[in-house]
Amino acid sequence: MQETFDALATEAWRGDALGRTLVVLARGLSWFGGGVLIAMMGLSVVSVIGRKFFDMPVQGDFELVQLGCAVCVACFLPWCQIEKGHVIVDFFTVNASIRIKAWLDTAGALLLGGSAALLAWRLALGTWSVWTTQETTMILGAPVWIGYAPLVPAFALLAATGFYSASIEWRR
Repeated sequence: MQETFDALATEAWRGDALGRTLVVLARGLSWFGGGVLIAMMGLSVVSVIGRKFFDMPVQGDFELVQLGCAVCVACFLPWCQIEKGHVIVDFFTVNASIRIKAWLDTAGALLLGGSAALLAWRLALGTWSVWTTQETTMILGAPVWIGYAPLVPAFALLAATGFYSASIEWRR
């Protein structure tokens, strides 16, 4: 297990305690997102089989899948930032110097961190709003805040990984 962790986490992220902590948190969050994804897949399979063979689909399955998709995507983003897995269009910078590329990577990571921090803040306010108004889903009547709540720490962690990766690029 440790070999896999060492192979995936870049050397720069394991350089200090903050980097190692961010790696552990992002990895754990991605495992949580994977669990949600597996649960959504199971729910969809049960609903399709129930609809086809027993004329009894899972009520509100699309509501749960909708909430689960948002959670999955948000949970995978910090790990993607650590592994430099985001799409990079380097058509214009392919012949640029390492210094220019590092500056652009720093700026991009800062923009990502700032955007994620803004989203985390707004999601926290949105979660509070749907919690206080007791908003529920249409079919199940499930509280909507349950789908919003995991997004807040996921985007906060994305902001932290964005800012930390900007510091790595700046030092490079």
